[in-house]
Amino acid sequence: MAKQTNHLHIKKIFTKHNMLGARLIIGLIFTIILTLFIHFREPYTESLTVGNISKKPIFAKIDFKFADPSATAIIKYEAQRDIGNIYKIEQSDIEHVTNKFENYLVNHPNWRKGNDITFEEMYGHLKSITKLLIDAKFTDVRTVKKTNELKTPQDNFYTSYNIDGGNFKKLPNNFWEEVKKKLTKKNNININEHTIEFIINYLQECKWNIYNDIDEQLLHKRLIEKEIPEKFTHVKAGDLLLKYQEKITDRHIVMVNAMKKEFRNANDLWSLHLIIGSIFFSIITVILGSLYFYIQHREFFISAKNLTLYTIIISLLFIFIKLSEFTILLPALGLIEFIKYPVFLPFATILLYILINEEIALFSTFILTIIIGTTFAFNIKYYMIINMITSIIAIVVSKKIKKRKEIFFVNGKILISTFIVIIGYNFIDYKLFSMNTLIDLSAATINLLIISILLIIFLPILESMFSIITDMTLMEYTDPTNELLRRLSIEAPGTYQHSLSIGHISEGVANSIGANGFFCRVTTLYHDIGKLNTPQYYTENQMLNQSKPFNIHLLLTSAESAYIIKSHIPDGVALAKQYKLPRQFIDIIMQHHGTTLIKYFYLKQLEEVSGNVKNINENTFRYAGPKPQTKEAAIIMLSDSIEAASRSLEDNSEASIRALVEKISYDKVNDGQFNECNLTFKELTIIKNKLVEMLMATHHLRIKYPESLKDNTNS
Repeated sequence: MAKQTNHLHIKKIFTKHNMLGARLIIGLIFTIILTLFIHFREPYTESLTVGNISKKPIFAKIDFKFADPSATAIIKYEAQRDIGNIYKIEQSDIEHVTNKFENYLVNHPNWRKGNDITFEEMYGHLKSITKLLIDAKFTDVRTVKKTNELKTPQDNFYTSYNIDGGNFKKLPNNFWEEVKKKLTKKNNININEHTIEFIINYLQECKWNIYNDIDEQLLHKRLIEKEIPEKFTHVKAGDLLLKYQEKITDRHIVMVNAMKKEFRNANDLWSLHLIIGSIFFSIITVILGSLYFYIQHREFFISAKNLTLYTIIISLLFIFIKLSEFTILLPALGLIEFIKYPVFLPFATILLYILINEEIALFSTFILTIIIGTTFAFNIKYYMIINMITSIIAIVVSKKIKKRKEIFFVNGKILISTFIVIIGYNFIDYKLFSMNTLIDLSAATINLLIISILLIIFLPILESMFSIITDMTLMEYTDPTNELLRRLSIEAPGTYQHSLSIGHISEGVANSIGANGFFCRVTTLYHDIGKLNTPQYYTENQMLNQSKPFNIHLLLTSAESAYIIKSHIPDGVALAKQYKLPRQFIDIIMQHHGTTLIKYFYLKQLEEVSGNVKNINENTFRYAGPKPQTKEAAIIMLSDSIEAASRSLEDNSEASIRALVEKISYDKVNDGQFNECNLTFKELTIIKNKLVEMLMATHHLRIKYPESLKDNTNS
């Protein structure tokens, strides 16, 4: 016995360790999924078109700088203004003067006296001066200074304060001084300063045609435009980028795009600090959520199956959001202009409510609203309000879902609340009586229609994967045309009526302690389907013909009778599997008698062996079990036993019924039938009182009518 106890203890420890390991793995998977959702996010930006009027103000979400086209244009314009007029001498005029000088040399040979320079040398110096004159540009000091800043060779520029465009003007003396200096510095020719001065003295007295060099001015202005860097304007987070109803310009678009780029740079998806931040935030969220579930919903938390279901539902929501976000933000589709109020959370809220419970759905709604709101690429104000309201409405209206098609009606009610929020927002933004309102309402309608379709698709899949029974599934099994129910009503009508009665009683009793009454009512319709194999062996079917009732058990031994009575459990399980009934129905079939004693045949056998207990194998007269594992199974067990026993009562008074309820309840508790379910003594007291109330209503006393009225009464 000690070895067996140790073995069970070790097995229990390993089971706990396995469950802990499963929860840790699920928690790790959920953390990874949450990290990916938080980490890979798109920055929210408005879709702007030049020339349109802004529908709402836009504020900077982050500090950034942008290449300001207006400021850059102003700076370039001001810099170009530093380039003044640039003048030149026409080459034809220079050639005309040099030709005159050459003629002068020919006609006045006196220049040779006292000079040892030849004509060819004189002509060579003249050509050098001529080239300088052709290349010469005349402008003011500011222009020369600006051209020097461009770091381009400007040796041909000459400063002049008193020169401007016009005909036949002498060139300033400082120019000729500069020419003289440049010529004397050259090393490639033999310079004779006396000859240079002779030529310059001649040319200095000449008058020249001065022209405005437009091409040179444009060239330098273009050089300045290239050299000047773009002007970057710094913007702080919170600064107003675009006013309400302001006309959108190129500058606005540049600012918004720069903000988006800066946001992406600041949130580089592959930067180590951002990855660590996303992981840290996810871990904190998972830990806090786990603490909440452990404290408030421990049964849920210790179940790896429940945690897996929860993870799948949240993952489906995340996938739905990311796909929607990606589609809406595609520039080619332009949906961002039309979808300002996306509704996503009711999808997860309804699944959580139907498949898990109301409190977890509500808690998750608040947490998910915050998490998604901080990572969403849409207007957070619109998102948080509309998703919070619609999710709460979803929880409220989902309580009445009994059929799958009612999901569309539920989402219709959610849509009404969505309309109210949208109309309210548009009224505040002075856009109520505009096409925007109609577009917003249409988008919300399509949004919730998609959610309805997704719920219709995923709800039965998740029910099947996790063997969950929802009210919608239960409602489908109340259909009287169901083959098993139809057979039961025809082949074992007494059992069918007995099941209907138990269903009515157990539903009221279960509701009194907060258990699932609808589940009790539906499953009791099928709890005795095993009697279909041998319906004539059960009292409720034998007594239908009151004129000639016959008890077939009179032909059998007590052990044979007990075997046949017990067989309706395995027979019922076999039929349930054959007709693919849910696992929960099979559990009720197996547990509704637990391991109770078939007392009538046990006592009969005991009487046959003169009361010697040692001569009886008690297990022969006990059901195989297991004992009830849930409150609902325990309620059905009590309702079944007490309803059947109440049929034999001659006294239908409250005292008699209460005594019956107390006795049978005491026997079940004393026999340990409720040791494996979480039924408390307080709940058992409520159950007994409710059973008395329900049975009193079922076995109510009829009014005794006078003889003269009997013939006219159809009651």
